[in-house]
Amino acid sequence: MAPAALEIVFRERSEKCSILFGDNLLDRLPLGMFSGASSLAIVSDDVVAKLYADRLCDRLSRQSNTHVIVMRHGERHKNVVTVLEVAKRMSDIGLDRKSAVIALGGGVVGDLTGFVASIFKRGIKYFQAPTTILSQVDSSIGGKCGVDSDWGKNQIGTFYQPSGIFIDGSVLDTLPEGEIINGLAEIVKSSIVGDRSMFDEIDSAPEVYFSVQKLKSLIRRTCEIKAKVVEADEREKNLRKILNYGHTVGHAIESSSGYRLSHGKSIILGMICEGWIANKLGIFDDGEFFRQKNLLLKIRNHYRISATLDRKRILSFAVLDKKNEKGMIKMSLPEKLGRMHSGDDGGFSTPVSEELFLRSLNCLKKELADASD
Repeated sequence: MAPAALEIVFRERSEKCSILFGDNLLDRLPLGMFSGASSLAIVSDDVVAKLYADRLCDRLSRQSNTHVIVMRHGERHKNVVTVLEVAKRMSDIGLDRKSAVIALGGGVVGDLTGFVASIFKRGIKYFQAPTTILSQVDSSIGGKCGVDSDWGKNQIGTFYQPSGIFIDGSVLDTLPEGEIINGLAEIVKSSIVGDRSMFDEIDSAPEVYFSVQKLKSLIRRTCEIKAKVVEADEREKNLRKILNYGHTVGHAIESSSGYRLSHGKSIILGMICEGWIANKLGIFDDGEFFRQKNLLLKIRNHYRISATLDRKRILSFAVLDKKNEKGMIKMSLPEKLGRMHSGDDGGFSTPVSEELFLRSLNCLKKELADASD
């Protein structure tokens, strides 16, 4: 049976990207998608490669000569040093401008592989085979590629669309328990941004969604939310900014921790802060704000999320955020669960003062302290 598919049609140009869904998809990928490739290379990390690289290599080798490139795992290796290592390996094995690469792994592997593909010989085709909930519902979709730097997360990168995305639900069966929060955070964010009914489902029984099997039921819906936004605004000129909800504060917290605090945990804390900011600005009314906050705190308590909140250090990363304009911190903020706020000019960016940003961290610190009592 052919895999179920969701197609992203980019409105600003004629290209498309297919997202395929199905269990054991790595064993039955449509080989015609790789028919134009002179050779193939799978890029994976040293954890995922042991689990799935041979399976995928066996399948792809039926179409073309296929290599496996293994990088070190973890956010701390998502940097320009690893970019050069992977690019050098690609050159050593003889990849040319008609070759293609497949990112097999989580967000780190996908972001870095896409970036390398966008610059190797001025750009070669690549595909995404995400192996975590986070990468399946978020980072593999939309073509944001890049690496971290000393001055912040994803500060060096490109927009470069994959030629296909393969969402294999069966690979999530080996997902470590600690990875669940990363996917759950992005699913909750997506519900706040664009699907109130999904928020209601999660809010009605959040403990049910602390398992991989239950979260699987929300993967396609979450992908559809992001695909719809990316179709309309591929390069984040306006609408796509709504997908950054929770990420200005969240990325700053994550970066300030030296990436010891995971992305998902950081985004949960970021949404608590940014929801508070929206409420204080009169954008997000009390009832909606408290529903969101209560759900996020339930998730926080279940996963025992804690952080050292060095306000000045967090602010130092926030002022360098990619979304800022003319030195002003900019955020996309909710006005209702399932709908984001737009200004009189139709823009989805709201300026936030450094004073209000710091006050939100004080509020978060108090919430975490109260939850620990």
